[in-house]
Amino acid sequence: MPVALSHQGVFGFALQSAKGSFVSPDTWLPLIQEGGRGPADSVQLKKNYVPLDMADVNAYQSKYFAAGLWAEGGLRFPLIPGVVTNLFSWIEDRNSYNQGQWASGVIDCVEDVKKLTDMKVRQATFDLVKGEPVICSLQVAALKMDSGTTPSPSMPTTAPYIFREATVELATGGGALAEDVNCEKLRIVVDTALEDSDEGLRLAATAEPVQLYNLAGVRCWGAFSRDFVDNAVYGDFASGTEAALTITLQRGAATAVLTLPRILYTADDLGLPGSNRQRIIEKVDFLALGSLDGETAPITLT
Repeated sequence: MPVALSHQGVFGFALQSAKGSFVSPDTWLPLIQEGGRGPADSVQLKKNYVPLDMADVNAYQSKYFAAGLWAEGGLRFPLIPGVVTNLFSWIEDRNSYNQGQWASGVIDCVEDVKKLTDMKVRQATFDLVKGEPVICSLQVAALKMDSGTTPSPSMPTTAPYIFREATVELATGGGALAEDVNCEKLRIVVDTALEDSDEGLRLAATAEPVQLYNLAGVRCWGAFSRDFVDNAVYGDFASGTEAALTITLQRGAATAVLTLPRILYTADDLGLPGSNRQRIIEKVDFLALGSLDGETAPITLT
């Protein structure tokens, strides 16, 4: 049998209208490694076997039980123009009970196909780095994973967004948003406040969770690196002045926008590099906040 090659793999998902029924994927995305290291797909079936050590005249571990059965792990892929609507909805949208959307997924590992049902996003990380494609990394959890059949994906033919297609706007000094061309690396993390997978076991008569509850609205934080061309950001950090951040990816008519209307700088490690051949770069950590009336999320994905 020939060896399975990674380029034959693929990831696809579809939003479910309700919990419990698998839906064939309608959004397909290529997977990509980080710097040539580590897998782009680490979603695993968690059997959670626990061996027993008992006083039973047996010197060896011979009995076990399953503490729970579910799937969990990560996926890493580039953002592609025209293929973000369902992804952003899956990450952020909530129903009237503040619960996130269920999705079905397929991960074709060539010699085996992971078929996931009742899957939610635990965390989404967006990385924008100068000279590189824009990357989204998802941490997901699913109530069910089976072996599926080889799919017939409809892969996007458009190349991924790259950093130079991003317009970064910052509001400094309490003013309005304005383009800032000095940021060269940004990371934004969106946490969906999803409960631990084993929490659902408390309600289940079997070894499988029955729910994956979102316990709060989305949380968001991040960081960026910026050439120290002025002290606008450092001044806001030092004074405790809130800021705002918007990132717009655009190619032709296709756009993807990440809007953070309130951010609070929590750290700014401005310092001299100690070399006469280096630029001064400030690395800034921030926390994104919702509106004071509780009506607007800390981040909006459109």
